[in-house]
Amino acid sequence: MALTTGMNSAFLNAETDFGLDMIRQSPANVQLVVSPLSVIFALTMIQAGAKGKTKTQINQVISKGASDNEITNFYSTLSQDIGKASNGVQTRIANAFFLDMKYRIEKQYADTITRKYGAKIDALNFAQTAQTAKTINAFISKTTAGKIDDLVTEDMVRGAFSLVVNAIYFTAKWEYEFDKSSTSNLTFYSSSNKQRKIEFLNEFGKNRMYAEDRDMQVLSLRYKDTSYAFNVFLPKVRYGLDALRKKLTGATIQKLLSQLRSTYMTISLPKMKIETDFKLKKALMAMGVTEMFSDNADLSGITKLLPLKVSDAVHKAIIEVRLLSHSKEYSLTLSLNTAQRARL
Repeated sequence: MALTTGMNSAFLNAETDFGLDMIRQSPANVQLVVSPLSVIFALTMIQAGAKGKTKTQINQVISKGASDNEITNFYSTLSQDIGKASNGVQTRIANAFFLDMKYRIEKQYADTITRKYGAKIDALNFAQTAQTAKTINAFISKTTAGKIDDLVTEDMVRGAFSLVVNAIYFTAKWEYEFDKSSTSNLTFYSSSNKQRKIEFLNEFGKNRMYAEDRDMQVLSLRYKDTSYAFNVFLPKVRYGLDALRKKLTGATIQKLLSQLRSTYMTISLPKMKIETDFKLKKALMAMGVTEMFSDNADLSGITKLLPLKVSDAVHKAIIEVRLLSHSKEYSLTLSLNTAQRARL
Protein backbone atom coordinates (compact mmCIF):
# COMPACT_ATOMS: atom_id res chain seq x y z
CA MET A 1 0.00 0.00 0.00
CA ALA A 2 1.27 3.42 -0.87
CA LEU A 3 2.33 5.86 1.81
CA THR A 4 0.23 9.02 1.83
CA THR A 5 1.41 10.90 4.90
CA GLY A 6 4.51 11.51 6.92
CA MET A 7 2.74 9.87 9.87
CA ASN A 8 2.32 6.64 7.88
CA SER A 9 6.04 6.71 7.08
CA ALA A 10 6.89 7.22 10.76
CA PHE A 11 4.72 4.25 11.75
CA LEU A 12 6.30 2.07 9.05
CA ASN A 13 9.78 2.91 10.32
CA ALA A 14 8.69 2.24 13.92
CA GLU A 15 7.08 -1.09 12.99
CA THR A 16 10.19 -2.15 11.06
CA ASP A 17 12.43 -1.17 13.98
CA PHE A 18 10.15 -3.16 16.28
CA GLY A 19 10.58 -6.26 14.10
CA LEU A 20 14.34 -5.81 13.93
CA ASP A 21 14.51 -5.48 17.72
CA MET A 22 12.53 -8.73 18.06
CA ILE A 23 15.02 -10.48 15.79
CA ARG A 24 17.95 -9.13 17.79
CA GLN A 25 16.61 -10.86 20.90
CA SER A 26 17.26 -14.27 19.29
CA PRO A 27 20.65 -15.98 18.87
CA ALA A 28 22.56 -15.31 15.67
CA ASN A 29 22.50 -17.77 12.78
CA VAL A 30 19.25 -19.51 13.71
CA GLN A 31 16.24 -19.90 11.45
CA LEU A 32 13.63 -17.49 12.72
CA VAL A 33 10.29 -16.11 11.59
CA VAL A 34 8.34 -13.49 13.52
CA SER A 35 5.46 -11.16 12.72
CA PRO A 36 5.88 -7.72 14.26
CA LEU A 37 2.44 -6.82 12.91
CA SER A 38 0.73 -9.68 14.77
CA VAL A 39 2.50 -8.72 17.99
CA ILE A 40 1.63 -5.04 17.56
CA PHE A 41 -2.04 -5.79 16.89
CA ALA A 42 -2.20 -7.70 20.17
CA LEU A 43 -0.31 -4.98 22.02
CA THR A 44 -2.70 -2.31 20.73
CA MET A 45 -5.54 -4.17 22.46
CA ILE A 46 -3.58 -4.08 25.71
CA GLN A 47 -2.59 -0.45 25.09
CA ALA A 48 -6.25 0.52 24.74
CA GLY A 49 -6.79 -0.40 28.40
CA ALA A 50 -3.41 0.63 29.79
CA LYS A 51 -2.61 3.78 31.73
CA GLY A 52 0.42 5.62 33.05
CA LYS A 53 3.86 4.08 32.60
CA THR A 54 2.33 0.84 31.27
CA LYS A 55 0.77 2.71 28.33
CA THR A 56 3.84 4.91 27.78
CA GLN A 57 6.16 1.90 27.38
CA ILE A 58 3.83 0.22 24.87
CA ASN A 59 3.39 3.46 22.90
CA GLN A 60 7.14 3.93 22.74
CA VAL A 61 7.99 0.45 21.49
CA ILE A 62 5.27 0.22 18.82
CA SER A 63 5.22 3.81 17.57
CA LYS A 64 8.19 5.73 19.02
CA GLY A 65 5.81 7.70 21.23
CA ALA A 66 2.86 8.57 18.96
CA SER A 67 -0.37 9.72 20.60
CA ASP A 68 -3.22 7.36 21.51
CA ASN A 69 -5.40 8.67 18.69
CA GLU A 70 -2.61 8.32 16.13
CA ILE A 71 -1.94 4.72 17.19
CA THR A 72 -5.63 3.77 17.19
CA ASN A 73 -6.36 5.41 13.84
CA PHE A 74 -3.31 3.99 12.08
CA TYR A 75 -3.67 0.37 13.18
CA SER A 76 -7.46 0.39 12.88
CA THR A 77 -7.17 1.59 9.27
CA LEU A 78 -4.30 -0.80 8.52
CA SER A 79 -6.21 -3.88 9.71
CA GLN A 80 -9.19 -2.88 7.55
CA ASP A 81 -7.02 -2.21 4.48
CA ILE A 82 -5.19 -5.53 4.77
CA GLY A 83 -8.54 -7.31 4.79
CA LYS A 84 -9.38 -5.78 1.38
CA ALA A 85 -6.63 -7.67 -0.50
CA SER A 86 -7.71 -9.21 -3.80
CA ASN A 87 -6.46 -10.87 -6.99
CA GLY A 88 -5.04 -14.06 -5.51
CA VAL A 89 -4.09 -12.57 -2.14
CA GLN A 90 -6.03 -13.91 0.85
CA THR A 91 -5.68 -12.37 4.28
CA ARG A 92 -7.44 -13.02 7.54
CA ILE A 93 -6.84 -10.98 10.67
CA ALA A 94 -8.65 -11.93 13.84
CA ASN A 95 -8.43 -10.18 17.19
CA ALA A 96 -10.14 -11.66 20.22
CA PHE A 97 -10.50 -11.01 23.94
CA PHE A 98 -11.44 -14.22 25.77
CA LEU A 99 -12.67 -13.36 29.26
CA ASP A 100 -13.35 -15.53 32.31
CA MET A 101 -17.14 -15.40 32.55
CA LYS A 102 -17.05 -14.57 36.28
CA TYR A 103 -15.55 -11.14 35.50
CA ARG A 104 -16.58 -8.15 33.41
CA ILE A 105 -14.65 -5.48 31.53
CA GLU A 106 -15.20 -1.74 31.19
CA LYS A 107 -17.78 -0.80 28.55
CA GLN A 108 -15.53 1.87 27.03
CA TYR A 109 -12.72 -0.66 26.62
CA ALA A 110 -15.05 -3.22 25.04
CA ASP A 111 -16.40 -0.59 22.64
CA THR A 112 -12.88 0.50 21.63
CA ILE A 113 -11.46 -2.92 20.80
CA THR A 114 -14.62 -4.05 18.98
CA ARG A 115 -15.12 -0.86 16.94
CA LYS A 116 -11.50 0.02 16.23
CA TYR A 117 -9.86 -3.40 16.03
CA GLY A 118 -12.81 -5.63 15.14
CA ALA A 119 -12.09 -7.74 18.21
CA LYS A 120 -14.34 -10.59 19.21
CA ILE A 121 -15.18 -10.59 22.93
CA ASP A 122 -16.18 -13.97 24.31
CA ALA A 123 -16.87 -14.95 27.93
CA LEU A 124 -15.81 -18.52 28.72
CA ASN A 125 -15.76 -20.70 31.81
CA PHE A 126 -12.05 -20.58 32.62
CA ALA A 127 -12.61 -23.13 35.41
CA GLN A 128 -12.96 -25.64 32.57
CA THR A 129 -9.38 -25.18 31.45
CA ALA A 130 -9.31 -27.92 28.81
CA GLN A 131 -12.50 -26.77 27.10
CA THR A 132 -11.46 -23.12 27.20
CA ALA A 133 -8.07 -23.89 25.66
CA LYS A 134 -9.82 -26.00 23.01
CA THR A 135 -12.23 -23.17 22.14
CA ILE A 136 -9.47 -20.58 21.79
CA ASN A 137 -7.26 -22.94 19.78
CA ALA A 138 -10.19 -23.61 17.44
CA PHE A 139 -10.50 -19.86 16.85
CA ILE A 140 -6.77 -19.61 16.04
CA SER A 141 -6.85 -22.72 13.84
CA LYS A 142 -9.81 -21.43 11.83
CA THR A 143 -8.14 -18.07 11.22
CA THR A 144 -4.84 -19.64 10.12
CA ALA A 145 -6.47 -22.27 7.87
CA GLY A 146 -5.51 -25.06 10.26
CA LYS A 147 -1.80 -24.24 10.17
CA ILE A 148 -1.49 -23.23 13.86
CA ASP A 149 -3.02 -25.59 16.41
CA ASP A 150 -2.69 -26.05 20.16
CA LEU A 151 -0.96 -22.74 20.85
CA VAL A 152 -2.93 -22.15 24.05
CA THR A 153 -2.33 -24.60 26.88
CA GLU A 154 -4.41 -25.37 29.96
CA ASP A 155 -1.68 -23.79 32.10
CA MET A 156 -2.18 -20.48 30.28
CA VAL A 157 -5.91 -20.59 31.05
CA ARG A 158 -5.60 -21.70 34.67
CA GLY A 159 -5.94 -18.69 36.97
CA ALA A 160 -6.13 -16.19 34.09
CA PHE A 161 -8.50 -13.22 33.94
CA SER A 162 -8.47 -13.23 30.14
CA LEU A 163 -6.48 -14.19 27.05
CA VAL A 164 -5.85 -11.63 24.31
CA VAL A 165 -5.33 -13.26 20.91
CA ASN A 166 -4.27 -12.08 17.46
CA ALA A 167 -4.11 -14.48 14.52
CA ILE A 168 -3.10 -13.64 10.94
CA TYR A 169 -3.29 -15.79 7.82
CA PHE A 170 -1.75 -14.65 4.53
CA THR A 171 -1.39 -16.56 1.28
CA ALA A 172 -0.71 -15.17 -2.17
CA LYS A 173 0.17 -16.24 -5.69
CA TRP A 174 3.30 -14.79 -7.24
CA GLU A 175 2.84 -12.15 -9.94
CA TYR A 176 5.18 -14.31 -12.04
CA GLU A 177 5.15 -17.98 -11.05
CA PHE A 178 8.36 -19.98 -10.89
CA ASP A 179 8.78 -22.74 -13.46
CA LYS A 180 8.98 -26.18 -11.84
CA SER A 181 11.60 -27.29 -14.38
CA SER A 182 13.92 -24.51 -13.19
CA THR A 183 14.36 -25.83 -9.64
CA SER A 184 17.76 -27.16 -8.62
CA ASN A 185 19.67 -28.28 -5.54
CA LEU A 186 22.23 -25.69 -4.50
CA THR A 187 24.36 -25.01 -1.44
CA PHE A 188 22.77 -22.87 1.26
CA TYR A 189 25.36 -21.20 3.49
CA SER A 190 23.93 -20.95 7.00
CA SER A 191 27.24 -20.15 8.70
CA SER A 192 30.96 -20.64 8.18
CA ASN A 193 30.74 -24.16 9.61
CA LYS A 194 27.28 -25.12 8.37
CA GLN A 195 26.29 -25.57 4.74
CA ARG A 196 23.68 -27.84 3.19
CA LYS A 197 22.09 -28.69 -0.12
CA ILE A 198 18.50 -27.53 -0.51
CA GLU A 199 16.07 -26.94 -3.36
CA PHE A 200 16.14 -23.49 -4.94
CA LEU A 201 13.63 -21.76 -7.20
CA ASN A 202 15.40 -20.18 -10.17
CA GLU A 203 14.61 -17.55 -12.78
CA PHE A 204 16.98 -16.68 -15.60
CA GLY A 205 17.10 -13.32 -17.36
CA LYS A 206 13.96 -11.67 -15.97
CA ASN A 207 13.07 -8.10 -15.06
CA ARG A 208 12.39 -7.91 -11.35
CA MET A 209 12.30 -5.11 -8.76
CA TYR A 210 15.75 -4.67 -7.21
CA ALA A 211 17.84 -2.22 -5.18
CA GLU A 212 21.12 -2.26 -3.28
CA ASP A 213 23.35 -0.21 -1.04
CA ARG A 214 26.87 -0.69 0.32
CA ASP A 215 25.83 -3.50 2.68
CA MET A 216 23.01 -5.45 1.08
CA GLN A 217 20.85 -6.29 -1.91
CA VAL A 218 17.05 -6.34 -1.87
CA LEU A 219 14.80 -8.27 -4.24
CA SER A 220 11.07 -7.51 -4.22
CA LEU A 221 8.89 -10.32 -5.58
CA ARG A 222 5.40 -8.99 -6.09
CA TYR A 223 2.18 -10.95 -5.82
CA LYS A 224 -0.72 -10.84 -8.28
CA ASP A 225 -2.11 -8.06 -6.12
CA THR A 226 0.95 -5.90 -6.72
CA SER A 227 0.36 -3.71 -3.66
CA TYR A 228 1.87 -6.67 -1.75
CA ALA A 229 5.38 -8.07 -2.14
CA PHE A 230 7.83 -10.50 -0.58
CA ASN A 231 11.03 -8.53 0.07
CA VAL A 232 14.28 -10.48 0.36
CA PHE A 233 17.34 -8.80 1.92
CA LEU A 234 20.73 -10.39 1.30
CA PRO A 235 24.02 -9.22 2.87
CA LYS A 236 26.73 -8.61 0.30
CA VAL A 237 29.25 -10.31 2.58
CA ARG A 238 28.73 -14.05 3.04
CA TYR A 239 28.00 -14.83 6.71
CA GLY A 240 27.46 -11.10 7.22
CA LEU A 241 23.88 -11.37 8.46
CA ASP A 242 24.67 -11.05 12.16
CA ALA A 243 26.79 -7.93 11.67
CA LEU A 244 24.11 -6.45 9.41
CA ARG A 245 21.21 -7.07 11.76
CA LYS A 246 23.03 -5.27 14.58
CA LYS A 247 23.04 -1.98 12.66
CA LEU A 248 19.95 -2.21 10.46
CA THR A 249 17.21 0.35 11.06
CA GLY A 250 13.68 0.73 9.82
CA ALA A 251 14.64 3.93 8.01
CA THR A 252 17.44 2.12 6.12
CA ILE A 253 15.09 -0.63 5.00
CA GLN A 254 12.33 1.77 3.95
CA LYS A 255 14.85 3.90 2.03
CA LEU A 256 16.05 0.84 0.09
CA LEU A 257 12.48 -0.19 -0.70
CA SER A 258 11.80 3.30 -2.07
CA GLN A 259 14.72 2.81 -4.48
CA LEU A 260 13.44 -0.41 -6.08
CA ARG A 261 13.75 -0.39 -9.87
CA SER A 262 12.98 -2.94 -12.58
CA THR A 263 16.27 -4.73 -13.22
CA TYR A 264 17.26 -7.50 -15.65
CA MET A 265 18.61 -10.29 -13.46
CA THR A 266 18.86 -13.97 -12.51
CA ILE A 267 17.28 -15.16 -9.26
CA SER A 268 17.93 -18.17 -7.03
CA LEU A 269 15.55 -18.32 -4.06
CA PRO A 270 15.50 -21.19 -1.53
CA LYS A 271 12.26 -23.07 -1.08
CA MET A 272 11.57 -23.03 2.62
CA LYS A 273 9.20 -23.72 5.44
CA ILE A 274 10.18 -22.24 8.79
CA GLU A 275 8.25 -22.49 12.06
CA THR A 276 9.14 -20.56 15.20
CA ASP A 277 7.73 -20.64 18.72
CA PHE A 278 8.94 -17.30 20.04
CA LYS A 279 9.31 -16.53 23.75
CA LEU A 280 7.86 -13.08 23.45
CA LYS A 281 7.70 -12.05 27.10
CA LYS A 282 11.48 -12.18 27.50
CA ALA A 283 11.99 -10.31 24.22
CA LEU A 284 9.51 -7.54 25.03
CA MET A 285 11.05 -7.00 28.46
CA ALA A 286 14.49 -6.67 26.87
CA MET A 287 12.98 -4.12 24.47
CA GLY A 288 11.73 -1.97 27.33
CA VAL A 289 8.18 -3.25 27.82
CA THR A 290 8.44 -4.30 31.46
CA GLU A 291 5.63 -2.58 33.33
CA MET A 292 2.72 -4.60 31.91
CA PHE A 293 4.38 -7.82 33.15
CA SER A 294 4.95 -6.49 36.68
CA ASP A 295 2.76 -6.18 39.75
CA ASN A 296 2.85 -2.42 39.11
CA ALA A 297 1.01 -2.78 35.79
CA ASP A 298 -1.84 -0.31 35.30
CA LEU A 299 -4.49 -1.98 33.14
CA SER A 300 -7.36 -0.30 34.94
CA GLY A 301 -8.89 0.74 31.63
CA ILE A 302 -9.73 -2.95 31.06
CA THR A 303 -11.35 -3.52 34.44
CA LYS A 304 -11.51 -1.78 37.79
CA LEU A 305 -12.60 -4.95 39.59
CA LEU A 306 -9.07 -6.12 40.33
CA PRO A 307 -5.46 -5.26 39.43
CA LEU A 308 -4.20 -6.99 36.29
CA LYS A 309 -0.86 -7.75 34.68
CA VAL A 310 0.22 -9.67 31.58
CA SER A 311 1.63 -12.95 32.87
CA ASP A 312 2.84 -14.46 29.59
CA ALA A 313 3.14 -13.81 25.86
CA VAL A 314 3.57 -16.57 23.28
CA HIS A 315 4.03 -16.09 19.54
CA LYS A 316 4.02 -18.74 16.83
CA ALA A 317 4.87 -17.98 13.22
CA ILE A 318 5.13 -20.06 10.04
CA ILE A 319 6.42 -19.02 6.63
CA GLU A 320 6.45 -21.16 3.50
CA VAL A 321 7.86 -20.28 0.07
CA ARG A 322 6.61 -22.48 -2.77
CA LEU A 323 6.68 -22.61 -6.57
CA LEU A 324 3.25 -21.11 -7.16
CA SER A 325 2.57 -19.21 -3.96
CA HIS A 326 3.79 -17.96 -0.62
CA SER A 327 2.03 -18.24 2.72
CA LYS A 328 2.47 -16.91 6.26
CA GLU A 329 0.56 -17.70 9.43
CA TYR A 330 1.04 -15.95 12.76
CA SER A 331 -0.62 -16.06 16.14
CA LEU A 332 0.02 -14.32 19.43
CA THR A 333 -1.60 -14.90 22.81
CA LEU A 334 -1.24 -12.65 25.86
CA SER A 335 -2.38 -14.03 29.21
CA LEU A 336 -3.74 -11.53 31.75
CA ASN A 337 -3.68 -12.49 35.41
CA THR A 338 -4.30 -10.82 38.73
CA ALA A 339 -1.35 -8.73 39.89
CA GLN A 340 -0.21 -9.21 43.46
CA ARG A 341 -0.18 -5.69 44.89
CA ALA A 342 1.33 -4.83 48.23
CA ARG A 343 -1.25 -3.17 50.46
CA LEU A 344 -0.33 -0.64 53.13
